[in-house]
Amino acid sequence: MIEMYLGMFSGGWAIDGLTQAWSAHTEPALALERWAHEIELKEAGRWRKANVALWLSGGLARPFLCGPVVGLTTWAEAQVVAVAAAPESTGFDGPCQVQMEEWPGDAAVLCTAIEVSLAQAIDEIARVRRIVWSSVRPRWATLLDETLAQRPSVSLMACVEEDAFTLLGAPSPHTPAAASAGFELAATYAPAPSADRTTALWHRTMLSRDVQPEDAWFARLEMPPAGAGSSTADDASRRSRWPGAVRRSEAAAS
Repeated sequence: MIEMYLGMFSGGWAIDGLTQAWSAHTEPALALERWAHEIELKEAGRWRKANVALWLSGGLARPFLCGPVVGLTTWAEAQVVAVAAAPESTGFDGPCQVQMEEWPGDAAVLCTAIEVSLAQAIDEIARVRRIVWSSVRPRWATLLDETLAQRPSVSLMACVEEDAFTLLGAPSPHTPAAASAGFELAATYAPAPSADRTTALWHRTMLSRDVQPEDAWFARLEMPPAGAGSSTADDASRRSRWPGAVRRSEAAAS
């Protein structure tokens, strides 16, 4: 399996969890192009394209809530509303491309925004290079899936990356996200706050929402060194997708 992770400041790609390249960058689209070329040279055969799963950081793919919006009649209308709300809701400077998870007419729904310029670069790279995007998703979204699979009672989740701190919460602190009708909290702090600030935000959110430690999940993505595979950092760690996510206990998060 070929995977690529793209953040605001760094990223790379891996084969079966083994990092092939990892480096810092100032322009994500240019880094994406470089890694796509490397994959093309290494993996794409003469008559086929390489399938690549692309993971976007929370700094590049930011969640927000849209709705409820009274009077919507079509999905196209809902999309216009979500696109218009995205820059102010996420902090992006430019126009955004938005993916809505549900219909926003009756309740607030989870949306994900990426800047149009990045979306166009992703599409263009797949067009000109011999690769196919098997999926393009935020890494925090996959972490949410993994978290709920391990602990369905979780109602508050945090994902810390190099460039962002993402928070997701169920409508009620006593309603598991897996069973809820949607989300009441969806926010990304980008660039990521300092470690002390992140800890303060996390504990303040738990306190204000009356979330118990057993119903919260705080995880940090471990950025792999070039040429090395991801590995667990402690007994609480569980690696699934690359880059690996390490769950921190309350003590470790403090």
